[in-house]
Amino acid sequence: MEGRKTLPIGTDDFRKLRENNAYYVDKTLMIKDFLEMRDEVALVARPRRFGKTLNMTMLREFFDITKDSRELFEGLAIMETEYADQINSRPVIYFTFKDCKGATADELMFLVKRNLYQEYLQYEKLLRDKVDKDSFETRDFYAMIDVLRNSQANYGQYSFSIQLLTQFVKNGYGIAPILLIDEYDQPIMSSYEYGYHEKLGQFFSNLYGSAMKGNSALGQALLTGVQRVAKESIFSQFNNARVYTVLHKTYAPYFGLTAEETEKLLADYSLKLDEKVRKKYDGYRFGDIEMYNPWSILNYADLGSLDNYWINTSSNYLVKKALQTADRRFWEKFEQLIAGKEIAVWITLELRILKGIAITACGDFW
Repeated sequence: MEGRKTLPIGTDDFRKLRENNAYYVDKTLMIKDFLEMRDEVALVARPRRFGKTLNMTMLREFFDITKDSRELFEGLAIMETEYADQINSRPVIYFTFKDCKGATADELMFLVKRNLYQEYLQYEKLLRDKVDKDSFETRDFYAMIDVLRNSQANYGQYSFSIQLLTQFVKNGYGIAPILLIDEYDQPIMSSYEYGYHEKLGQFFSNLYGSAMKGNSALGQALLTGVQRVAKESIFSQFNNARVYTVLHKTYAPYFGLTAEETEKLLADYSLKLDEKVRKKYDGYRFGDIEMYNPWSILNYADLGSLDNYWINTSSNYLVKKALQTADRRFWEKFEQLIAGKEIAVWITLELRILKGIAITACGDFW
């Protein structure tokens, strides 16, 4: 219908969405919560297709000191708060590892290294005239660029690259940067799926641990991912993050669509949130809030057909692998759940990647 905004199906970049005047459900008060929580390091774990990348690019656009983003945020909730004057006030280091997948360690690490290299190049251009070229940090920074350029470099040579980048950026701006890492766990899950996770465990432990634990050059860090990787596995050095799972109220309204947001969105496209829609797309509760998957709702609003839009949008490797070892207790509970009954189970909130299969106990399945 003429006059309706385009639905942002497949668009996960905040700037692109706003510049194209696409339909946007305002999640900008997440910025307020991020500032008020004051976590040095926070991790938000959510399922795929729940708007993680869109929210991370929204945070990047709001804080990025190199940009003028006021027009993008015009009319949005964050601009009505006391934090509006913090727009474009801080340097931001941003990585997204959502596409870092590979059948071999070398394939995966090529993509990881390319992400690191691109962010290094950006800040080299921005700060080349603002830093002391004779300082140890600057020399180390340029040496790291050479390492990231080198196709023969071994993984250990750049396992501390994010920490070094935060120091360089802080020296250049005189302000500790915000570090945003989208889908931090995607490379780890890929390495597990293809059987080389033990080879890369120390690399990711050093990469994340050095950047986010005891790093005086870091302002705040926020990570998103699907899994909460256990502290006792590959992240023994990365154990200071405050983790917000689907059970926590903090950040609960910002990933996915609330019932009220879903009802309004569908009404804007002449549809209703009726019992059929609820039965098809409901089933999520974050904190104490009923949530809907935005991918499914956007596609339904666009096409008007109650289809299974979320099928095959992500890999289910871990679940399939784990089910091969499921015991009788699990299957008894699972059959009750499929039959529409309520069940009570103990759950494990973190994924333990040790030797062999990742899911090792009944509570891990749930």
